[in-house]
Amino acid sequence: MTRFFLGLGSNLGDRAAYLERALSALKAPDLRITRVSPVYETAPVGLTDQPAFLNAVAEGLTSISAERLLHRCGYIEEALK
Repeated sequence: MTRFFLGLGSNLGDRAAYLERALSALKAPDLRITRVSPVYETAPVGLTDQPAFLNAVAEGLTSISAERLLHRCGYIEEALK
């Protein structure tokens, strides 16, 4: 198993619920979340005329490649829109 870290963030709608749903969607037989940081509210950077973000970091273990993990994260992001 390979250890990984993922940065999570949301600034639209029920931000906390989106983070929780994303973490839940990540769980699978080939991927286990082991720890999650506290959630922090941060101001947007660059494009500043948007709502504040809720951010967290998840640590986990997986047997899939980094490329497959990235693809899975993209799929989850699209599904939660």
